[in-house]
Amino acid sequence: MLGFALRLRWECLRRSQPDTVWSLLPSKPERKVDHMFGASVSVQVGDGAWARFWTDSWLPNGPICRSAPILFRAVACRRRNRTVKDALDGRQWTREITGAPTAAVLCEYIHLWDTLETFQLSPHTSDRFIWKWTASGTYTASSAYRAFFIGMTSLPGAKFVWRAAVPPKVKFFFWLALHGRLWTADRRKRHGLQPEATCALCDQDGETTDHLLASCPFTREVWARLLASAGHQHLAPGNDSTLADWWLLTRDEVPGTFRRAFDSLVLLVAWIMWKERNNRTFSNVAMTTTQVLAVVTEELDAYIGAGYRCLASFFMAGS
Repeated sequence: MLGFALRLRWECLRRSQPDTVWSLLPSKPERKVDHMFGASVSVQVGDGAWARFWTDSWLPNGPICRSAPILFRAVACRRRNRTVKDALDGRQWTREITGAPTAAVLCEYIHLWDTLETFQLSPHTSDRFIWKWTASGTYTASSAYRAFFIGMTSLPGAKFVWRAAVPPKVKFFFWLALHGRLWTADRRKRHGLQPEATCALCDQDGETTDHLLASCPFTREVWARLLASAGHQHLAPGNDSTLADWWLLTRDEVPGTFRRAFDSLVLLVAWIMWKERNNRTFSNVAMTTTQVLAVVTEELDAYIGAGYRCLASFFMAGS
């Protein structure tokens, strides 16, 4: 993350000081850096000579590419870096829309027209780029570094992931799952990496993260048998459960003293189900639910022996 934060510094300086010689050097920011810049920097427009009309956040409702995404897609790619000054001069922005004039495009076009009708440039004032993560509005590497981690705790329940009593690799895996970043069959198919998206565990439905780790019949059977052994079978996921909703709603039914143990158990079982899925997908090796339960029990014992003792409390309370 520090590397991204430092590369973001270059982009901030390049955009806010375009009259310097070094800013003319060839530079194409990485996608993550470019997106972070867009999310972190707003523009107080003066003469409009530096701010980009389509992609910078210079209007109250954010950048046009986000507030009017359908209209933006109708703009020729070579015109998307036009400055606010050039775009507003003689309403040049209206001539850059070359896509099909569908109803959605026209609707966003009219809304943008109304927004710009009252907008006035300040010819004797330079545009000011404001960094949102500091009180002064000025970029700092430390604030950029912290900002890259905000997404890691922004999802509901994400803070419980990082407090769970499991190894860091399991926490990071579950964080990826909550963000929909696992390379499930559904995602692989969308990227043209495989022809089918059938679940490797049940061979019935499409393999999404929510299906694989919550609503898959194979996964639900593992959960039902595991929770029944602790007297908590009523907490098992249903056939229409999604991972985040089931986990967060179910943990509210667990007494407060056992919630960290339950969180840890959810992460652990999800991790083992993912490994079972990978074994079936890439090694053509499959286990039964009984064998998977044995692996879960073995992992639980190993984690408890390694010091994650709160995991034992959840099972002891139900016995």
